[in-house]
Amino acid sequence: MIPESAYHKAIERLRQAPSVALTTHVNPDADGLGALSALRRWLLETGTRVDVVLPTAPGEKYAFLDPEGAFLVTGRDVDVRAMDPPDLVCIVDTCTWQQLEGVEALVQAAGAEVLVIDHHRTRNDLADLELVDPEAAAAVCLVHRLLVLAGAEIDAATATALFVGLVGDTDGFRLPNVGPGTFRLAGDLVAAGADPWAIHERLNLSDRLEKLHLWGRAVQTLHPACDGRVAVLHVTRAMMRAGAERGDTEGLINSTLQVRGVQVGVMLRETETGEVRVSLRCVPGVDVLQVAERFGGGGHTRAAGARTAGPMDEAEARVLDAVRAALGGTPLPAPEKA
Repeated sequence: MIPESAYHKAIERLRQAPSVALTTHVNPDADGLGALSALRRWLLETGTRVDVVLPTAPGEKYAFLDPEGAFLVTGRDVDVRAMDPPDLVCIVDTCTWQQLEGVEALVQAAGAEVLVIDHHRTRNDLADLELVDPEAAAAVCLVHRLLVLAGAEIDAATATALFVGLVGDTDGFRLPNVGPGTFRLAGDLVAAGADPWAIHERLNLSDRLEKLHLWGRAVQTLHPACDGRVAVLHVTRAMMRAGAERGDTEGLINSTLQVRGVQVGVMLRETETGEVRVSLRCVPGVDVLQVAERFGGGGHTRAAGARTAGPMDEAEARVLDAVRAALGGTPLPAPEKA
């Protein structure tokens, strides 16, 4: 639980800054983008100059959160090294350098303070001020609290942005991070104008055919490990080149836990550089965060991610060694060297 005084301190910093740059993690998701959209709307109302800079492009389905096309993607729309340094940088939904690849120069802008609003356990020492609650269901929960304490109007557009983040990071209110407060917040947002059906339609009923084909090819690679306690699937470079977009793998990892008896799901995605991105999910009672941290990654106890060197089969062997240790309660090997 974050003390109310910390929220007021963050609100004061945000109000005092003539210009604020907002950013989130690579492969921005519903939570990060919803939080950015809501914060941007409030800050613009206060007369603040706001730049939203994303490390990588968001999925097409999230375009409704940015109707003005104001979200800039570094390397595509803007060179962060050439931007005028903001007075304050606000990072939402991450607090690790690994997840800020591409916007490091923005975060390190000369003279700019850094505020982090996050709900992950893994943190680097990169902020001057933190609003971090690992028990929160989503970063938008913290943003909502900040806006309420700031006296901001939670209109229909802001409520929609916050609801998108809430439903996204709870997998439709189905994950163990959901509690009574989650549903109370959801009810308040619906009362303020968020339309659950319209949001569901945007998020889940608007996929491109190429994405579904990708999921079909990936699910065909699904295979058991660790005596059936683990399910692993692969996403190769060849799969991604067949019309898929970077954000098309979002949510695919969840299919691993649909297999009866599986306690840990592992998705390995091969990048164009040969590096392998690792996504991990698990049922209550298992901790995959310790597995991710073994490879320099982070996240939550039941949802985490990391990266490791390829090729795919060698990466899988290393990851499964760490997963076996997590399942068996034995100490994990020493972390990989950078």
